[in-house]
Amino acid sequence: MPGRRARTDDGLWPDHVDAMRAFLSVANQWREVVFPNGVRCWTGLDYAGVQAGLALAGLSVPPETWEEVRQIEAGAIEELNRVG
Repeated sequence: MPGRRARTDDGLWPDHVDAMRAFLSVANQWREVVFPNGVRCWTGLDYAGVQAGLALAGLSVPPETWEEVRQIEAGAIEELNRVG
């Protein structure tokens, strides 16, 4: 794409590194439901836990980066809940 900087060595566009760093720093803050039959359903990140985790990690996440974190979360939910 014109105007985009080259990808980093890890495959991320530089513009998305902050969002990925934020997501990975709180990737253990999931909410899930386990049904009596043992089926697990991931519902999303625990935002209170995420807020605390980001603060403890010393990360400041502006609204535009938070929106990217939520997009990563949505993709992760889709994959985590994939059946088959």
